Amino acid sequence: MPRKIKLLWISCILIVFFSFIYFSIQEGFKTHQGKEEARIKQEFRIKKKQKRLKEIDNRQTFKVDPIKKIKELNALGKYEDAVRYSEGAALLNPNHAKIYTWWGISLVKYGQREEAKDKFVKATSLDASYPKTYLYWGLTLAMDGNPKAAIKKYEKVIELDPENSNAYAYLGAALEQLGEHSEAVKKMERALEIMPNNSSVFSVLIAALSNQKKYNEAWGVVKKAKNANVTIPEKVLSKLNKAFPKPAD
Repeated sequence: MPRKIKLLWISCILIVFFSFIYFSIQEGFKTHQGKEEARIKQEFRIKKKQKRLKEIDNRQTFKVDPIKKIKELNALGKYEDAVRYSEGAALLNPNHAKIYTWWGISLVKYGQREEAKDKFVKATSLDASYPKTYLYWGLTLAMDGNPKAAIKKYEKVIELDPENSNAYAYLGAALEQLGEHSEAVKKMERALEIMPNNSSVFSVLIAALSNQKKYNEAWGVVKKAKNANVTIPEKVLSKLNKAFPKPAD
């Protein structure tokens, strides 16, 4: 190959190579610049939202307890509003564990359980001693068909709050779901010892006793419910009566 042609060929290769390097650097710079601009915009939006929320708060004649407000919104069935309010409250109070717990609870009620779990994780990372976080986390897992995982959360509630009737009630329900009828009965009976009018216990307890063919005891629970002014669903009573007619008083 003639020397001039060879030099020309090498020059072309070098031009192509350095052009590739140049454009790669340029592309990388543009990508980085794009990410940085997106980050700056996101920070600006967050700061703007924080400022707006602070301005609203400063115009009030008294400080609103965010937990109380979130509870009120949930009690009114305004779950979407509760979620949005929780988000704003968390922006202003990023280290407030209970806000994340109630944000999670609001998300569960709003039907966004996966996102709710993230909030429960965040809440426990800030404060691992709030029983309600684990209680609703367990309920969320149970709703997703994972009673074994739910049981661990309920047990944590009992560890933190041994007199929590609902924890025993939900633990019993999860055990019943797993077919552990005898243990389920024990937990639910404990729930009623703590809170005799706990309405979340009776129907599941009747079912657990019926599954063990302890029908007289099941009817005894029906009587307890009546004394506690708790209404048993007609479907539950009908099923029990079909399996074993109500004994004469």
